[in-house]
Amino acid sequence: CIYMIRHKARWAVAACMICAMQPWTVSAAIPVTAGDATVYQTDLDRAQESYPGELTDNYEARYSTIRVVKRGNNATSASKDKNVIAVPADRVPTRVDADKMKYTSSTGDVYAEGNVILRKDNQELQAPRVEGNTNTTEYKTSGGSYRYKVDGGRTKDLTGKQLTYRSSDSYMTADSADGWSDPYYITGTDVVYDGEVGHIKKGSMTTKNAKAFVHTSDYRIEGQDIVVYPGDKAVIKHASFFIKNFRLFSLKSYTVSLRHDKEGQFNIFSLLPRPMYNSDDGFGFRGNTAYPVGPKGEIALDYEWYSQEGFKPSLGYRHSVPWGNMSLGYKNEKDTYNDETVWIEKTLEFRADTHAYHVGHTPFTVRGGVNAGYWKEDEVRDVRGMHYQYYGELSHDAIRPWKNATLRFFMGYERDYYKYNDTVRSMPYWGVTFRNKITNRLTTFASYNQRNIDRNNSPYFFDTIETPKEFRYGLSYKVSRIDDFTVSVKVNVETGESEDINYTWHRDLHSFDSFLTYKSKSSGSKWEFKIIARDFS
Repeated sequence: CIYMIRHKARWAVAACMICAMQPWTVSAAIPVTAGDATVYQTDLDRAQESYPGELTDNYEARYSTIRVVKRGNNATSASKDKNVIAVPADRVPTRVDADKMKYTSSTGDVYAEGNVILRKDNQELQAPRVEGNTNTTEYKTSGGSYRYKVDGGRTKDLTGKQLTYRSSDSYMTADSADGWSDPYYITGTDVVYDGEVGHIKKGSMTTKNAKAFVHTSDYRIEGQDIVVYPGDKAVIKHASFFIKNFRLFSLKSYTVSLRHDKEGQFNIFSLLPRPMYNSDDGFGFRGNTAYPVGPKGEIALDYEWYSQEGFKPSLGYRHSVPWGNMSLGYKNEKDTYNDETVWIEKTLEFRADTHAYHVGHTPFTVRGGVNAGYWKEDEVRDVRGMHYQYYGELSHDAIRPWKNATLRFFMGYERDYYKYNDTVRSMPYWGVTFRNKITNRLTTFASYNQRNIDRNNSPYFFDTIETPKEFRYGLSYKVSRIDDFTVSVKVNVETGESEDINYTWHRDLHSFDSFLTYKSKSSGSKWEFKIIARDFS
């Protein structure tokens, strides 16, 4: 059933809402809830692990798929309104607006010309001219460039010369496409999407931070054929990795994960060797990739190379389970001891880490995990042996005592077994973090961490607790659009001394971040400089 209306000298044609609202097409006339469906919060609160001006490495396996989980209503905001009738997506009406329009009711043919806008649900197609049929729901643009948007352009905003679109199942073909397709900017020819699989010929992809709207993007991937399996993976045939117009290397085929449980945790550019520098390790490169194995597994490769430390690879298998993440592999990890970088090799280390689960419908969360592996640190000291650990933590969603301020408490217990010298370390711990955004430029922060260690500490520098009772406070000030300055003070509560005062200047270098820090310590002072590519942490 079709009707035509005239509004402000424009014609419109749309599927009749009377037909769309027949009883058999309606999901419910009252809010539809998902009961105790699993709902994920946007991210895991790691406030206690970093402060403004400090960059942390959170790409390791432990955090790859760990989420905050709560039980609750998974209904959409629209379905929560009792006055809104939920209609299945294939019954949502299609509306066409244009300056001129011709419609044949007997055949369903539609001809629209002049500022044509075709809308269905959250999709919108703009073109100078559109011809189509309301029965087949297929429409074709002509007369100039098209523009296709989803969610008002937030999810997709693509342009090209010509597009054929079927609104009933979102099937489309296009001679070319250029624009935003979350989370990347893409270009390509011969674009096809059949509702399940997408193809792009001679395509290229880049990110927001690397995108240059006038000049060549800072980095990109080009492929002869890009095949996208939504919610699963993307396969780029004959992939070439570029920095500006310099081709770094090419692969016959490059596969990346697009699993829903990895949203926000992966990047197709992660394999690119990203240059970086810091005073301790020297100049280096870093990269990582994950090859999907089935719907829940992946083979993960991380690598780092430094002029002073050499090649530091990590390779293993990760598997996503309903309650968290498991992994098995070989890893090189680093930490600091006496403000110097220390590395450790973990061979055949097994990890099992849970999501952070809300306790019922309360704001409190619990998480935990176990791990076991062979550790080896320092060829000179020759400290090596099996290590076993289990831990658990209780925390909560951030409290907001006032606008732009967050407060969070946490407490937990960690127990380590070291076969190197047959010692056991028991470590109950607790802490609190506070952050207050006073103005758009000024942010203050403070945190307290207490680790109650028994008589044994770690035989490894890698996880030695140097300051069991630590208070940190400071402020960060945004000097300009691309510069901010941070002062951070670390106090040893047991001695009352300020162990370090760090002054950090951070500068946004478009697709890179630079950090220049002056570390004033009681044992001596030094400068530290870091430059790291964005999009890949």
